[in-house]
Amino acid sequence: DLYVAFEQLKKKLETQNIINEKIIRSAMKSKLGNINRMGRFFFILGILVAIWAPGFFAYMGCSMWFCGGTFAMLLFCALKTLQYHRELWRLDINSSNIVETGKKVARLRNRYKEWKRIAYPMVAIWLIWTCIEIYFIYGHDAIWFCSGGIFGGLIGGICGTRMNNKVIHTADELLGQIKDYETEL
Repeated sequence: DLYVAFEQLKKKLETQNIINEKIIRSAMKSKLGNINRMGRFFFILGILVAIWAPGFFAYMGCSMWFCGGTFAMLLFCALKTLQYHRELWRLDINSSNIVETGKKVARLRNRYKEWKRIAYPMVAIWLIWTCIEIYFIYGHDAIWFCSGGIFGGLIGGICGTRMNNKVIHTADELLGQIKDYETEL
């Protein structure tokens, strides 16, 4: 009798672990889906803007060096997004090891935290270069264009920082769920 009760309890616990794992995988799939959608959006946007912006600046009369630098910067950003997200885009959450998934999410989180150290100086240099280019084209009237550009850059910087922080926050939530799951086992 005691042996049969023990076996039944053991089966119940195994079933409960499977259900918990399914719930965790479902929540992870949703959060990873959000992160992956943002990554795909910014990758595609980066490629499109890298194609469009140099032509726009060339039409305005900016130097080919500036147009090339703008293209290189935007392409670099798009390719970095691809590099950061590529592992997670290929991941099948239903069949993957949760611990390995956690390592990949942690790596993405760390890369996003490091990105600010690259992006802020790069954008600041680009904005200064833009103002210099526009000044040589329009002279003193460039102040209005540069003011608008800096204002737009600030708004873009705020939006980009918020999106960056959102990815970091979502990754933190995922890592917390994975840690809770590991402690249950």
